[in-house]
Amino acid sequence: MRPRIFIAVALSVYAFSVLKPDMRVAAEAEHLDLQQDFRQRLQKLAVLSPDPCGPPSPREKEWTPADSEFRLFSRAADIVTGALNATSAKAGSPKERAAAALTKLEEASTEINADWPEDNRFHFQILDVPPLLVVKMEFRTSARFFAFGIPHEEVSEKAQPVWHLVGSDDVFFEQESARSLIELFELHRGPSGNARFLARIEPFGCAGSIGVIYEAREWDPDGIGSFEKIIYQEGALGLDDNVEGFPQIGELQTGGTLITLPYCQFSAIVTWDNPSLCAVDTYDLSGDDVKFQSRAYNRPDLVPVAKAIAYAQERDSAAARGYCASSEIADRLVRELPPHFFAGEIQVNATGKSSERVELGDGPVYWLDVEERQGGWVVVDFGEERNEDSEQE
Repeated sequence: MRPRIFIAVALSVYAFSVLKPDMRVAAEAEHLDLQQDFRQRLQKLAVLSPDPCGPPSPREKEWTPADSEFRLFSRAADIVTGALNATSAKAGSPKERAAAALTKLEEASTEINADWPEDNRFHFQILDVPPLLVVKMEFRTSARFFAFGIPHEEVSEKAQPVWHLVGSDDVFFEQESARSLIELFELHRGPSGNARFLARIEPFGCAGSIGVIYEAREWDPDGIGSFEKIIYQEGALGLDDNVEGFPQIGELQTGGTLITLPYCQFSAIVTWDNPSLCAVDTYDLSGDDVKFQSRAYNRPDLVPVAKAIAYAQERDSAAARGYCASSEIADRLVRELPPHFFAGEIQVNATGKSSERVELGDGPVYWLDVEERQGGWVVVDFGEERNEDSEQE
């Protein structure tokens, strides 16, 4: 695996490598300051409603963006880093030290956010995948994960190894959502023995469909350390798991050398706020390099319809050609299909043993004929039917 430069997060680096009494006292004082800062941030956030999708709090005007959950999570990560670098002989294992520090933060939230529902207060979960420690934190309706490790260059016979915050989820920065959930899973290690884990993240708003993101990471402590993203897949979840004509496919499997990640995708063939075209991806984790193995769909016959329309709307004839029986059909789709298209209604009728006509819309109706050829489905024809009402308009 190609190493990347490890970037230490400035707010989370602690210089604990010199174990002198005065340094220890200074570190403990700083740790207390961080805990006090965390409590103050809890108090500032307490003026908000526990749920951003619920009725606003009367005191919400007292809140400013500088008092966001992001800063609260960052401060908690700082506190965990300090606890991991504790020098007390009775400090316990890294997991125990982190848990003890996080339990105090939970207790502070229980006290300060006493009028909030239990689920909205600060909580944590620790995934111990030695030599990596991954901490999930939850507060209000947000969730994040932070990973802590010791780069080998920090290991010395003369001083205590220094823990660092080596990485965190990217979703918090890339997605703006009212709510989010995270699940953590340990993954099979390759021959090198590097720690791996998967985060299943669900960002979602106050209404509508739910997103799903699979983000797998690997920690290589060699040298300055490398926290690699080895799998990343975005998708969505439907509001209804029992959509007529669109059966569910696959289950989340994270154990062993082969893992499966199910998800759905929005496309031009959806009929409402439900990404009915679903897939399951399989990855092979047996080697040091994670490899994508396969993708299966719940409706393979409709995949070329959805893909051809998507590329036609992007005016990408070459990409559309991959889902059409000929370049002529692909070019015609690119020329004639409107830039914005939503099925609204879909009807699929068999026209032969391995052929179908897919009708989309309720006026005008676009139809695409598909056939199964050499184990895959392709678009073989395309047209439009306008009803009398649409023609008068």
